[in-house]
Amino acid sequence: MLVTKATISDLSMLCKIDSMVIGSEVRKPKIEQYILNEQCVVATMNSEPVGFACYDTTFFECCFIQLVIVNPNFRRLGIAGALIRYTEEHCPTPKLFTSTNESNTIMQQVCRSLGFIRSGIIENLDDGDPEWIYYKQVR
Repeated sequence: MLVTKATISDLSMLCKIDSMVIGSEVRKPKIEQYILNEQCVVATMNSEPVGFACYDTTFFECCFIQLVIVNPNFRRLGIAGALIRYTEEHCPTPKLFTSTNESNTIMQQVCRSLGFIRSGIIENLDDGDPEWIYYKQVR
C-alpha cells in the first residue's frame, strides 16, 4: 500500500469510493477543494485508489481530519490507519483532531490504536448518534 497526496486526477475515483460509502457524490466539490488545497491523501494498492482522508486547519487553528473513507471491499486491511498516520506525519499543527459517531466502534478502535484520546462529544449533529472528538499531540 502506498499513501500519497491526492491529485486532481484522483478526484473521480475518490468520489466513486465516497459514493460507495454514503450513496451519492454530494461531497465531490468538497473533495475537489481538499485536493486543490493539498489537504487530501490517497491510499493505493496496485495503483488503484482504495481510500482517502481529507483534513484542514479550521478547527481552532488545529489540524482536523474531516474524512477517512475506505472502499468497503478493502476494509480491515489497515488502510484507515495508514491514512491517519500519513496525515499525522505531515500534520501542519502540533495538535491533531478527528471525530467519529458513537455508533462507529471500528473508527473508535482505529483512533485508540493510533494513540488518540477522547477529547469531547458533540450532541445533535446526527439524531441519537453523538460525535466523539479524538485528539493527539503530534509534536
